[in-house]
This record gives sequence, C-alpha cells and structure tokens, in this order.
Amino acid sequence: MAALEPTPADSEAPLRSRAWFGDGGKNGFISRHHLRATGRGGHNFDGRPVIGICNTFSELTPCNGHLQLIADAVKRGVLQAGGFPLEFPAMSLGEPF
Repeated sequence: MAALEPTPADSEAPLRSRAWFGDGGKNGFISRHHLRATGRGGHNFDGRPVIGICNTFSELTPCNGHLQLIADAVKRGVLQAGGFPLEFPAMSLGEPF
C-alpha cells in the first residue's frame, strides 16, 4: 500500500487509524489483513478516519433492544461523512440474565 497523502485535517491532529492502516510495514499489513478477512475492501483503508461505535445491544437486555437500529443509523451517517465505522460491543450493566 502506498503512503497516504496528507490532508488538511492532518495539521490539526494525526489520525490513529492512519498509523494502524497506513503503515506500509508489517503492522499495517496485519491490521488491514484482519479487517479484509471480514469482507471489508481496500477502499476502507484509503486514509479515512476509523470511527468506533460502542453498542450495548443484546437480545438478553430488552431495554437496549432499540440500540441496534440506532447503531445502524450511526454507521450509515459515518459512511456518508467519509469515515469507516466499526461497531464494538459493551456489556450492559442492567442485564437481568
């Protein structure tokens, strides 16, 4: 992968995701490989920011059932804004089971 071109936003604060995915060495290869193995294409690693979306949705937590729909809407918004959304789970502290 070629080095990523600097953007105006780089002068404000460097993106951690650029260090993870833009590295042309072994560490960058491993980071890109893990996400490509899940079906994500190379266009996701073209310098766009990675935006993490924490979600406490669980089928065992009725009060958080709606959060799956909200997280999907947030992902669409991140994609439209030019980011790369990745959702990660968090345990709800109110799980009854």
